[in-house]
Amino acid sequence: MNKKTRNLIIALVMLAVLLVEPFWGSIKSAVTGEDAQTGASTEAPQITCTVAVSCQNLWENPDLAEQATLDLLPEDGWMLRETQLTVPEGTTVLETLQWAAEEAGLTVTTSGSPAFVESIGGLATGDGGDVSGWTYTINGETIMESAAVQTVSQDDQVVWSFVCTWE
Repeated sequence: MNKKTRNLIIALVMLAVLLVEPFWGSIKSAVTGEDAQTGASTEAPQITCTVAVSCQNLWENPDLAEQATLDLLPEDGWMLRETQLTVPEGTTVLETLQWAAEEAGLTVTTSGSPAFVESIGGLATGDGGDVSGWTYTINGETIMESAAVQTVSQDDQVVWSFVCTWE
């Protein structure tokens, strides 16, 4: 290798270092999952919550559904018994439902933005009468915000319920 080629290679390496250096912290964080300056983890803290899915209200009002719909449902009224999940802080109620449902082999169908839950496990809005559909509570409190926006907190208990009436 002649002197000119060697000097060109050195110049290119130095140029590459100068171009990468301002972004090195971000590159290192992306690769290691740690903050470049503090060494702390950049991953979101984890929280634990539970999710359950109930269709008990439909069993209490069987005359509102077709027999084919009732035949698909568990007789005890629980499509998904209380399931504990560990999720990143900031996870939405919808995301927890989707993860728990996937583990249980249930499908979740949504529409709109922010998302509206149309069906869980094949039980869809309207299957229990004109005003029937899915709603959810957190720690026993009915939440009137889209599950795609509402986030869960540590130890939250989320229960999805298929309701036939809103009384």
